[in-house]
Amino acid sequence: MMGANDGRRTPLMNLGVQVSMRVLAIGTALASMGLMITNHEVASVYGINFEAKYDYSSAFRYLVYAEIAIAGMTLFTLVWACLAVRRRGLVFALFFFDLLTTLTAISAFSAAMSDGYIGKYGNTHAGWLPICGYVHNYCNRVTLSLALAFASFLLLFILTVLTASAARHF
Repeated sequence: MMGANDGRRTPLMNLGVQVSMRVLAIGTALASMGLMITNHEVASVYGINFEAKYDYSSAFRYLVYAEIAIAGMTLFTLVWACLAVRRRGLVFALFFFDLLTTLTAISAFSAAMSDGYIGKYGNTHAGWLPICGYVHNYCNRVTLSLALAFASFLLLFILTVLTASAARHF
């Protein structure tokens, strides 16, 4: 005997999952952004000093701005999810916001990952040399920031699937 709800999650239990996953997504997005913003290293190559900063790359700037938007939008949807428990008509709008946030997260991650790949391995066809041999700490922090950005995307993707499932029942 499964009980009164036949093994289905109650809206209150689902709200607990939603809130915790949204708080984690906000935390990973802000941590990724914070790591990228504070990332800076100066190196000397053959007597020539050069500086590695996140804002020298348009893809890394896009990641930072997108992570700010993702954290803000996820905070907004956190409040929206609490309202959607009481008003069932808001669930589809929550799904739509989650989908937009998830697409923004994967877009920013992909753009920054391409620049990170070129920084680590270079592109011999274009004559771009890898820089990670000279700025180890910078590259390690970029890698960690990208890992957190991907974790944020995964959390948002799972939230989008959960919200789509919930919207299907209303």
